[in-house]
Amino acid sequence: MATSTLSKWFQGNVSMVTSVIAAIAIIGTFQIINPFFLSPPGRVTLVYAMSYFLIVACGLTLVIMIGSFDFSVVSMLKLAALICALYIDDLGLLVIPLALIVSTGMGFINGLLFAKFKVPSFLATLGLSVVIDGIALYLSRGFLHIISNRAFRSISVTFIAGLPSIFYWALAIWGICIFIALATPFGRHMYAIGGNPTAASLCGINVVKKRIYVFMLSGFLAGLAGILYMAQFGGGSIEMGADMSIPLFASVIAGGTSLAGGTGGPQRTILGVILITWTQAGMSMNAIGHDIQLVVFALIAIGMSILTANRKTLSIVK
Repeated sequence: MATSTLSKWFQGNVSMVTSVIAAIAIIGTFQIINPFFLSPPGRVTLVYAMSYFLIVACGLTLVIMIGSFDFSVVSMLKLAALICALYIDDLGLLVIPLALIVSTGMGFINGLLFAKFKVPSFLATLGLSVVIDGIALYLSRGFLHIISNRAFRSISVTFIAGLPSIFYWALAIWGICIFIALATPFGRHMYAIGGNPTAASLCGINVVKKRIYVFMLSGFLAGLAGILYMAQFGGGSIEMGADMSIPLFASVIAGGTSLAGGTGGPQRTILGVILITWTQAGMSMNAIGHDIQLVVFALIAIGMSILTANRKTLSIVK
């Protein structure tokens, strides 16, 4: 009986177990190759690498949970970051709510196009990402923009107990997303919509409204990540977030959230984020090229997609 129960648990959590084993193996390997990896300065580097990434990944996880895609999160991160850089001198810290309003508004447009006008989510968000990139290019003129405002920078780089404040922001957002997904009616509705939107609608769930809310939340979190990103690095350009989409999707999938929707959740996403961002940091510390890194992340995404796909219930490949 106990063996049977353990076997069923393992089958239902194979992606999570795989991610844990892979993360331990990768951390151990990089530590052996380069003892700096888990040294105090190395840990700070790892925390910086994963924190803003975790916030974006949480928003993307919620979208994937409902069986949809959001290819615009990196563009929204970029736009929010540039808004902060461009208008911090004029607006001070009021630039933060401005950036969040803009990114949330972009998420609303995504949700409206998908849920109300029936544009496939991958097409709606991909198209809007091009629009957002165009706006960002127009605003920035393609130049590098630097932030010297100390109050703004402090929201990410103030050290508490040996770790930067952006880490605590990321943990707080992650915890809130877990609460929303697992302990609220809205979270249960997300799982229901991801599992079977038609059945969810028949059960009285307003699928259109909930989908719009999820995309707005994804936009808000992408904007928040952009603000913290800019506060962390103190500057950026239109090239921010280049080639971030593949690692971002790979981290969500590696955490155990199926692209088919209805399974996984932000509680697992942190495993994928650690796996992806720490692998990236380890490869960078050992001078492994960015081209090789992208190949590795793509292979992880493909491999974890195979592990998380439920072929018994997935009738349409979308």
